[in-house]
Amino acid sequence: MLRSGRVTSPLADRRLLVLSEDAALAALLSSGLSTLGGAALTAASGREALRSLREAPPHAAVLDLPVADASAAELLAEVVRAGIPAVVVSGVYRGPRAAAELRRHGARDLLEKPFPLDALLASVANVLGEAPPRPKDAPDEVTGSLPLQGGPAPVDPFFALDVTGPEAGSREPEGLARPLPDLPQARATEPQPPPSPAGELALASVPRLLVALHVGQATGALTLARGPVKKIVAVERGAPVYAASNVAAERFGAICVRRGLLPAERLEELRRASPDRSTTGLLVGAGLLTADLRAELVTAQIRAIAWSTFEWRTGSYRFEAGRPPAARMPLRLDPGDLILNGMRKATSLERLRSELPAEAHLAPRPDPAFELYSLRILPAEARLLTSADGTKSVADLVRLSDLPERETLGFLQACRAMRILDEVGRVLASTRRIGFL
Repeated sequence: MLRSGRVTSPLADRRLLVLSEDAALAALLSSGLSTLGGAALTAASGREALRSLREAPPHAAVLDLPVADASAAELLAEVVRAGIPAVVVSGVYRGPRAAAELRRHGARDLLEKPFPLDALLASVANVLGEAPPRPKDAPDEVTGSLPLQGGPAPVDPFFALDVTGPEAGSREPEGLARPLPDLPQARATEPQPPPSPAGELALASVPRLLVALHVGQATGALTLARGPVKKIVAVERGAPVYAASNVAAERFGAICVRRGLLPAERLEELRRASPDRSTTGLLVGAGLLTADLRAELVTAQIRAIAWSTFEWRTGSYRFEAGRPPAARMPLRLDPGDLILNGMRKATSLERLRSELPAEAHLAPRPDPAFELYSLRILPAEARLLTSADGTKSVADLVRLSDLPERETLGFLQACRAMRILDEVGRVLASTRRIGFL
């Protein structure tokens, strides 16, 4: 509800426990809860969550189940004993029977992955007897972008990037008419502030961050920085819709020149003649850019900017929730295909070998972030998946594959990022095991 032009914080002064083995997803969920005023504490394992429940009971808990070291029944029994309402999110427990069983054990609600982040916020507020506020001027649901009381935490404007090179300046970016809105942060109610949706890329690769945004169906801007280079990938309900970069070669005008739409000299002439118009406006006015061609080029730009960060292991990231403006180019890239093709095409063999050791064993995860039927998997890759059952090493899988080594490792690493496969201890061929057959 609006009060004196401001939006109330329904979770103010509420302590919230977020359990997830996926650190990027935990940070995203905690960030979303903090927009409603809650102070979130994360737990990376079931035992850690049980310890928190007993030592400092929160007002509510969000449990990403199952976890490796504690059963769902054990965790839910503890929250019931403590009188704590719990919301479960899961990629394993699906359908009405699973929901009924979890509720029987004490869960107040179940959200199946992927789920809209705003649905989780509404569920947590509901189990606490609160209603999440919604700004009156919002024409649609906004994932985690509710304006709250407190000091501002500005989103980097796309047009304020420190660009060097032939396209330097404050020219408005292509695809979005304006930057995502600035969003204030909620006041922390505990001495230890809630986890920030920011961190170092040494601990969270860009593909895994994109997977977390997909699972949380988040809307906003992921800012990636390494030294003087800064890039932004905007997502809407977990799907990339725009990207910007302060690297001159990755800007829209440079891409149009490389694609042969016009010479660089002609582009500069158009800019000198109409310095206040965007590159898109200039090209459309000159009859050089159709709507279909613009969509193709902006899509290629998003892929190129995102893929260029897949090998970054230094630098930082930050996610800010926000609403892309209606004037942007209406694009939505499938995040699974973006990750899969990026690993296939943009990751070096040396990097893949270093991150996917030959002696490692891979097996299916019970809670993949993407269903196999939704991905454009090649026949040779599908055959490779049937062998990834924990009994064979990565070296074995490379030998069995019909694909070159780099393509094989790229596919396997993409499956790890998308939580389709995970590294396991070696499984003996004589034991029962899970597989894709």
